[in-house]
Amino acid sequence: MPRLNAKDAARRHASGQGSYYVEALARGLAIIRAFGRDRSSMTLSDMARAANLPKPTVRRVLHTLVDLGYAETDGRLFQLTPAVLNLAAAYLGTDLVATVLQPVCQRVSKATGEACFVGVLDGQEMVMIAHASTRFPFGLATSAGMRMPAFLTAAGRVLLGLLPDDELERRLKAAKVKANTKFAVTNKAKLRSIILKGRADGYCITEREVAMGFCAVAVPLRRIDGSAVGAISIPALAERCAANPGLLDTYLNILREQVDTLSQQLL
Repeated sequence: MPRLNAKDAARRHASGQGSYYVEALARGLAIIRAFGRDRSSMTLSDMARAANLPKPTVRRVLHTLVDLGYAETDGRLFQLTPAVLNLAAAYLGTDLVATVLQPVCQRVSKATGEACFVGVLDGQEMVMIAHASTRFPFGLATSAGMRMPAFLTAAGRVLLGLLPDDELERRLKAAKVKANTKFAVTNKAKLRSIILKGRADGYCITEREVAMGFCAVAVPLRRIDGSAVGAISIPALAERCAANPGLLDTYLNILREQVDTLSQQLL
């Protein structure tokens, strides 16, 4: 049976990690990751296309997940069950997330009346690892684990700006940036300029790029030694920003105050 990705297999072999790689586990995780907001239920054929794997492999993995309680099926459609949250519990329950990052999100949300989240970079996406909101914001999930395109979000651009120049260039070259709205910047030269400016300024702002109803401001989140942990961001309703042009500056100051305090706890 062919490997998941020939280039990745060659890279693992060159690094000396090839002999430790478990293809079956990688395929199982690929199938779990193939589910999403727009693909919450799929047939076997749908899943094979989404995961780019042979149907016999997908069938075995799906029925294993069903047997373990991580998926369920009506005989035709497959979908994940809440049991998959157990896979993230160990990470989300760490002291860093549960006792440090989540409380600061809650404080910022209470002070601003907006949502607040901490995000980290995962490939071409920004992933929320802590999140708080005083209300359910339209178009924004109220839970950790949500993914958004890094190049279109304020937090994602901050995170990209924390990368070494060669790594940023590699990701820019590989990126396939798709516009979510007419305001989204997709030109790679412009994105590079925006990201580098955000690196120099210490913050990034986006306006209606990832969703028409939202603007956002984000700043880096660093440990006391200066190493990066992630980015903390406030996504604000666009209508509130339009009514108060200085609102994002106010939110930026709030984030900076919280980050200055928080860095002392991030050892």
